[in-house]
Amino acid sequence: MILDLYHKIKQKCTKLRLQPIRVFCFHQVSNTFDASTMYPSDWTQIEQFERNILRLKEQYEFISLEEAIQKLKHDIYRTEKYAVLTADDGWASLKNILSWLAEQQIPITLFVNPAYLRGEETRENGMNGLLSAEDLDALLLSYPNITIASHGWNHTLAADVETVDFMDATIKSKDYFMQFKNNIPFYAYPCGRYTKETDAILRRVGLVPVYMDGNKNYRYDGGIHRELLDGLRL
Repeated sequence: MILDLYHKIKQKCTKLRLQPIRVFCFHQVSNTFDASTMYPSDWTQIEQFERNILRLKEQYEFISLEEAIQKLKHDIYRTEKYAVLTADDGWASLKNILSWLAEQQIPITLFVNPAYLRGEETRENGMNGLLSAEDLDALLLSYPNITIASHGWNHTLAADVETVDFMDATIKSKDYFMQFKNNIPFYAYPCGRYTKETDAILRRVGLVPVYMDGNKNYRYDGGIHRELLDGLRL
């Protein structure tokens, strides 16, 4: 009981002297909702997206995911307010806002799936509009504010596969990303689904787990926590 009280007090003191770093995630941004290729919960209209980002920019300085993790690991005090922007799956609709983000000097990390980039798989029949490997190469050349990282080989939920299969797919995707510039050693769990075993595998192969749990980041606790930006009206 005394130990539990100590940890609660320590956590509270940490939050008092450290501003959290917020890591946001979105999926699709376009002017038209297409029910054949989009989920309502994963889509934002372009003007609303830009409005949301500008509102956040009034409160936070946007930094890269790599810079964020360094601050989380080493900051003793952090009074500045920082945010990180990430996007999942590698939708072609990202092209609608990447140049605008570059103008705003906002870095972004794209969590993408090699199977999608290679045109091998989609999440369900009829789902189109994903970036190809050639598209990604061109974007990385055009926009130096972009980094890329793994979202799994093919969007299979990590908690639903055998440990050995997760290990094989993780190493396969890590090796695949080596061909691209600006790849960074992070792994965003599809739909946020994970287990202790998958976390251990990621750390064993040198990847930082990225969760989708809505939590903010105070200090580095072995992973990065994200919150959804899709559909918000700020």
